[in-house]
Amino acid sequence: MSKRRGSSGFRRFFSDLRRTKVGIVGLSLLILFLGLAIFFPLIGNMNDIKNWNNLQYWRDNPKAAPPCWAVGNTFKSISVTGGEYTSNLIERNGELDGFKYISYSFLYNVETQPPIDVIARFNISYSKPTYVYITMERPDGKYISLTGNPESSERTSVFDLFGVDPNSYSGDIRIQLASYVNNMITIRNYIVPWLQSNNVTLRPQDVFRLTNVAFSILHQELTPNIINAQNVTYLSGKYNVTFVFYSNDKNLSVALEKAIVLGGCYGIVGTDNMGRDLWMGLMYGIRWALIIGFSVSIMSVLIGGIYGVVGGYFGGKTDEIMLRTAQVFYSIPVLPILILLAVIFRPSIWNVISMLIIFGWPSTALVTRSMALQIKEETYVEAAKAIGSSSSRILFRYILPQVFPYLFASIALSVPGAILTEASLSFLGLGDPSIVTWGRILNEAEVAGATINGYWWWVLPPGLMITIVGMTFILIGQALDLILNPKLRR
Repeated sequence: MSKRRGSSGFRRFFSDLRRTKVGIVGLSLLILFLGLAIFFPLIGNMNDIKNWNNLQYWRDNPKAAPPCWAVGNTFKSISVTGGEYTSNLIERNGELDGFKYISYSFLYNVETQPPIDVIARFNISYSKPTYVYITMERPDGKYISLTGNPESSERTSVFDLFGVDPNSYSGDIRIQLASYVNNMITIRNYIVPWLQSNNVTLRPQDVFRLTNVAFSILHQELTPNIINAQNVTYLSGKYNVTFVFYSNDKNLSVALEKAIVLGGCYGIVGTDNMGRDLWMGLMYGIRWALIIGFSVSIMSVLIGGIYGVVGGYFGGKTDEIMLRTAQVFYSIPVLPILILLAVIFRPSIWNVISMLIIFGWPSTALVTRSMALQIKEETYVEAAKAIGSSSSRILFRYILPQVFPYLFASIALSVPGAILTEASLSFLGLGDPSIVTWGRILNEAEVAGATINGYWWWVLPPGLMITIVGMTFILIGQALDLILNPKLRR
């Protein structure tokens, strides 16, 4: 019978919660956040989180790139891996004049803006001198050689492009084409002669300017004054980049692991200055925000609630000692203590949670104590004492149930404070460096000068997430107060 009453009361409670507008909004947001936190391994990428501190993992992403929805007419990154996209990947093998040739070509299409870089990673093995030939074919049919031509005596060694032993090597190699093209040696040897052959006027000072724009100029319409043109016009259409590896080593082997054409934007929330996908960090941060918020609020409110009720019920010296203890803890400033402990001990999220619980219970205890002082004078409590009920029965049967409405609302309203305190510590650089939280993202943005540099996508989203999660629990707390507080019922 009591179970049926309990279950019906539970259903009635949620029915009342759904009838309040703030309750509907708060509950809907909470369900959404819980779903994102629980199912992140399915909807997100755990490898991104595991490698958050591994900068090599992110090196192929554009750095400090805004979200694609926020910028128009921007080249979007494309990737060719292995033979996955056969239409964009062509492999040629052959032998000529005693050399073995292995070449890879891939295409990308420019509509309004060119890419900011082309990154290619290969796995290569050779035991004799090996060379590389790189060409680009533009939509207008013009070719440009970016290295020495195999048909000439000028050959470009793998050492010049990849920095590996030119005579014998086995392993991975990687090139960022934009950095290579914008290098002064490449400009003098290949870019300047190509521009001059296409009737582009170059003054001596223009050569030095090419170190910033050479890769971009490869995608522009060729005009005599292309270097100093006020309005830049890019040549739309397909570009074909070809890497040719050649050697007189008959056992030469080359495999294209990954070719990435980097655009000026990335994903839903963009990237930070290390190339990390901020969307993954924001989504994973929900999990830790809820863990911190729920664990701190539930434990501190329950400890404080029981502590205050016990002190108020027993009164006398017991109440006096417990009250003074709570006041001492209540008077201690939490944030400076947490900062001090974070400096002394190794930063850990569990240390932060423990400290927030230790210093978070007194405020609840002071309120529940005053409530217990009033409730214990009620007639039904006096009657329970008269028939010989034990103190524990009176506390848990008659007093605590009267305090529960306040505790429920306090739990919901305490969550934002816990999340904000952890975010504050992480923002100051005192958070746990092994986990990804919104506060840590904000700290890294501050260190990198994101606000000064205009990287708004690095600052606003984590701040908005903290605000929205905090608002979610405030709405639920207000709804609980409306439902459980008889004075506020309409």
